[in-house]
Amino acid sequence: MSDQATTARPEEGLDADLTPTPFAASLRWAVHALVYLLVALVAGIALAPPSSGRGWITVALLVLFAAVYSIGARRALRHRAGPDGSWSALAYLGPSTAIWACTFALGPETVWVAFGLDFAVLYALPLVGGLIALAVVTAIGVLGFTAWSQDVAPGEVAGPVIGALVALAVVITVRALQREVDRRTRLARQLATARDTIAEQTRAVTTAAERDRIARELHDTVAQSNLSIHLLLDAADSALDRHDLDEARTLVQEARAAAARTGMQTRRFVDAADPDVPSGAALRTELHRLVADAAKVGRAQVELRDEIEDDELEALPRSTARAVLRLVESLLANATQHADATRTMVTLGVHGRQVLLDVVDDGRGFVPEQVAGFGLRSARARAASVGGSLLIESAPGHGTAIQVVMPWPMESARVDEDGGPAAPVLSTPSPSDTTFEEAP
Repeated sequence: MSDQATTARPEEGLDADLTPTPFAASLRWAVHALVYLLVALVAGIALAPPSSGRGWITVALLVLFAAVYSIGARRALRHRAGPDGSWSALAYLGPSTAIWACTFALGPETVWVAFGLDFAVLYALPLVGGLIALAVVTAIGVLGFTAWSQDVAPGEVAGPVIGALVALAVVITVRALQREVDRRTRLARQLATARDTIAEQTRAVTTAAERDRIARELHDTVAQSNLSIHLLLDAADSALDRHDLDEARTLVQEARAAAARTGMQTRRFVDAADPDVPSGAALRTELHRLVADAAKVGRAQVELRDEIEDDELEALPRSTARAVLRLVESLLANATQHADATRTMVTLGVHGRQVLLDVVDDGRGFVPEQVAGFGLRSARARAASVGGSLLIESAPGHGTAIQVVMPWPMESARVDEDGGPAAPVLSTPSPSDTTFEEAP
């Protein structure tokens, strides 16, 4: 019941705001024009030579009829009646019909006005009221016309009756057409409203998606580079406290290089330029650089275990290679900033039709269900953008293991030793299952 009521409200609102269509306005003026034309015709007949006082009185009554009809019709224009008419039209149709009936006391020629009144009452009143008024107008026309005949001929009765039937058929047909026009007009407005709503929602969704993309790019590039700069400068400050000038100078140079990379990333971001994504051996070199930078700015020993060949790195789609770089940078930054770990292991490999990226640390750990930081949300969105997923296994005091699973291109999917496709890996490695090699 409530759903139906909710559905009906928009239609009612559209009905209330529905303006008369050009078709309806033209039809209304056509009916009025027909009435005025017939009144003018009858006035001309009444004043035809030899004119008489009776003719002038008839014309005066016709002028009064036209005045009452015009005033009432003009007021009716302010009330936008639908295709089914309105009972308020009786306010001017009743007096107009009464005045017209009085003209038969002066002569039968005003019977011609009946045809125009047939259309007027049928069009202006609801169907039931129009039929009753049509019968009244027809009866007045027949009785008024035959009262002036000595011998009533069938045609004198059939004429007004046939005119009424023609008017009834025309008005019923026209009302059906007008109702269809109104229905289609209403449908067009509903479609226009729906189109505007969809366009507004699309703009809102697009804006939100672009905002998320910008936030993700800033977090995974500029924000991480700034974090590295701060950590490098903190380490340089500690080296100065130990009077280790060589170490402090090296750290400052690395911070300067990180600042240069940040500036380059910012310029590319402002210029909306697509950053260069390395592939093959260059991609491996960039991954080693990210791991080395993370080891320098943090207290943890960070290692990279790349179980992937250069040709496989070369075959990675550009979007996947970019996702791997951003995920490694973001997840290492999270581990450096929050994990308080002593060792972190990054593993990249291919298993079957999947590219696997694991980042495991022996830090403080957390409850995944209770942590929803922007970094993890950004990493999850980054993985989803290439059709992948991100799995987290962690517990307080037991470190954290994050596995990202991304699809491998179908045409270059790897196979197992028995020649068949390898089964997908669905489990996330536990920190306790990862063996950290001792640093040399």
